[in-house]
Amino acid sequence: MNKMAGYSSDVGTSLWINNLVHGLAGITIKVKHAVYCAASPFQKIEVFDTYHYGQVLCLAGSVVLTERDGDVYHEMIVQPAMLSHADPRKICIIGGGDGGCLKEVLKHPAVETVTIVDIDSMVRDTIEKHFPRLAAGFKDSRVEVVIDDGFHFLKATKAMFDVIIIDSYDPGGPVQSLETADFHRVAAQRLEKDGLAVFQTDSPIVRPEYLRQTLSLLSPLFEVARPYICMLSSFPEGICSFVLAGREKNFPDRFDSARYEALANGFSYYNRDIHTGAFLLPQYLKKKVEAGRA
Repeated sequence: MNKMAGYSSDVGTSLWINNLVHGLAGITIKVKHAVYCAASPFQKIEVFDTYHYGQVLCLAGSVVLTERDGDVYHEMIVQPAMLSHADPRKICIIGGGDGGCLKEVLKHPAVETVTIVDIDSMVRDTIEKHFPRLAAGFKDSRVEVVIDDGFHFLKATKAMFDVIIIDSYDPGGPVQSLETADFHRVAAQRLEKDGLAVFQTDSPIVRPEYLRQTLSLLSPLFEVARPYICMLSSFPEGICSFVLAGREKNFPDRFDSARYEALANGFSYYNRDIHTGAFLLPQYLKKKVEAGRA
């Protein structure tokens, strides 16, 4: 999610995680102690116990999950797509080895199958040991975990999905194939006719070019591709962006009120107003998006 520039010693044994934007500005998270550190074949994996953000998971020097605002991120990458789809039953999560997206998907009782594709099995192992609340969904009989490159999996499988959630954007990370035009094309091909796909597109302030590039790649593949945002304090500049895309023109007008009401008490951030407001971009972000579409 965002870059960890490094640690500096404080009085005693305290550590600090510095989340800096281009090395110039950001937030600093005070650490109680380091919990876990290991190296997989793909990346360094670290867990820290912090005073303000609870347990924090870092992959390859990036803060990818905090207990404080993890629910915000996972609700916002999952629920707009799930509640905009008429009947989401077969779900694919590309990335998602931290179990957070899975937790949100499994809140919908009509879901029949969830396929999680993650290249690094040690991420799930770390979550099971240090974030048991997120790991609970891995035991659900509807869930299949595939250890593979997400692009390779979608290209090889014959399965079709109602919703595909791409929760793995990491520039320079272990799965750079997910940033290519071919990946977006294959993802579109694996969707049912009324299927929806959601792409995490990083900070629209720090890296607006990635949001613009994603919209450009999706435009020929989908009838509608709509950017939306959420406030996330552990993210660069406090804003995370996504794109929700579908082949049907009217999907942005759909919102399953009955399903939402049945689930509403289980959300910590997402609600009906947030669903509507997330797609209403402030003017400076609209200008950034429109500059890429011109």
